[in-house]
Amino acid sequence: MLKYKRGFWVFFLLNIYSYMVIASTPHDVILTKTVTNITQQSEASTLIDANPGDVIEYNIYIANNTYSAISNINISTSVPLFTTLLTTIDCNDGHLPPVLNCQIFTPDGVNNTGYQGDITWQLLGKLEAGVTARVSYQVTIK
Repeated sequence: MLKYKRGFWVFFLLNIYSYMVIASTPHDVILTKTVTNITQQSEASTLIDANPGDVIEYNIYIANNTYSAISNINISTSVPLFTTLLTTIDCNDGHLPPVLNCQIFTPDGVNNTGYQGDITWQLLGKLEAGVTARVSYQVTIK
């Protein structure tokens, strides 16, 4: 949402867009999503202020608090309205445990700068008990 604040139009991220994980064992699997304004060097939070042109980073964490490994993990979210993907999402960027591989899916197969729409990370392999994995992406505010 855009609001006029102290002489400037400011983009407010009012909520964290929905996401889901489909896992073999859904109990005690905890998902959190944070957002950071890279341009303004803000702390990770669930709510930030942002201006047009700011770079925003979203991090989605999946914590396996079960007693066994989980598999068949799909995490879905979207590039929010009034933003576009800053760069291609590289899900094998070192944020996942080495036993997990990742594939990115979008409805139209696009994963590049300027994309706006839904994103799904398909995590291949097993997320062991007590382990947390992270996927992330950066957008630019229009």
